[in-house]
Amino acid sequence: MRANAPYEEGFLLILLLLALFGLLWLFSPFLEALFFAMILATASYGFYDRLLQRVNGSQTMAASGMSLLVFVGVIAPVTYLLVEVSLQVGQLYASAQAWFGQQNAESLMELNQAVFSYLPLSEETQLSLLEQLKNNSEKIIGFAQKVTLFLLEGIVGSTSSFLTFLGLSVFALFFFYRDGHRIAHHIKILSPLENYYDQMIMNRFASLSTVLTLSVLGIALMQGVSFAIVAWLLGLPGLFIGMAVAVASFIPVVGAALVWIPVAVFALVQGDYVTAAVIAFWGVVVTGFIIDNIMRPVMINRITRSLGETAQDLAVANHTLMTVLSTFAGLIHFGVIGLFFGPVIAAMAITIFDVYEHKNSNLLDRT
Repeated sequence: MRANAPYEEGFLLILLLLALFGLLWLFSPFLEALFFAMILATASYGFYDRLLQRVNGSQTMAASGMSLLVFVGVIAPVTYLLVEVSLQVGQLYASAQAWFGQQNAESLMELNQAVFSYLPLSEETQLSLLEQLKNNSEKIIGFAQKVTLFLLEGIVGSTSSFLTFLGLSVFALFFFYRDGHRIAHHIKILSPLENYYDQMIMNRFASLSTVLTLSVLGIALMQGVSFAIVAWLLGLPGLFIGMAVAVASFIPVVGAALVWIPVAVFALVQGDYVTAAVIAFWGVVVTGFIIDNIMRPVMINRITRSLGETAQDLAVANHTLMTVLSTFAGLIHFGVIGLFFGPVIAAMAITIFDVYEHKNSNLLDRT
């Protein structure tokens, strides 16, 4: 075999980069659905292997069965939650717009004065705040209308986008299950890294996808069911509140509070102090402290041990700051589906840093 001609290797590298960017540009409308399907397939690939043994090694039957199970068990419930929440938010938006339209400076002053009476503020401070609110009441009402419209467009718009790629996600799931090993093997062949590092990255991605997906769904189920029961006992629409809490709980630390705080405030304004106190207690103690701060790390650690990974390898999955920031960033960039994308992308970036550190450990100054 002849030696490479001058600049041949560089020219080939340019062609490879052009091919890569060309494919990314061509498939850009489908990248979110493909990445979502890849996360779900990777997280549940162990179940595919077990099912494969039960169907006598038929990859087509096992892939079809797993795609159906994931759709029925994960995609369909999440889709229903998003659609239901979007419908309820639409009704809430209409009511809010009607209420905002009826407000003026005097009515807003009365409302704020009633709210301030519950706060530990001096009379002079209350009067100062009320005066500022009176002077800026039109701006406040206008801002509240814009925020309400923005939230509605964000939820409904991201939900409709989510629905559009469901079919492609399920379709891609089938091929990720059936051809997953071949795809991974081909990536290792094309990668210039040693197979050890390729396998390290793939194993970390599989473990992180499994841990993050199962822990998010598990916490959402616990918070949603617990709040639904409490709301039902208090005479509130338990099904809707439970579903709203379940969807909001995808955002760690602050998620459920986005639902139960408005419910508690509404009950307080209506004079139902018992309901407001119970909702606030359940939100702060049970949902915020026990489930989110105690059950979440326990669940992540158990899933991590079941995968045979060390806590240090997947520490990013239980890192509160990283999880919160990456979740919000994913939400901003991708909409609702970014709740899954953000933490996985951030965790994989840290994995790449770990690979670099491991590969060049003898070159790094650790003094």
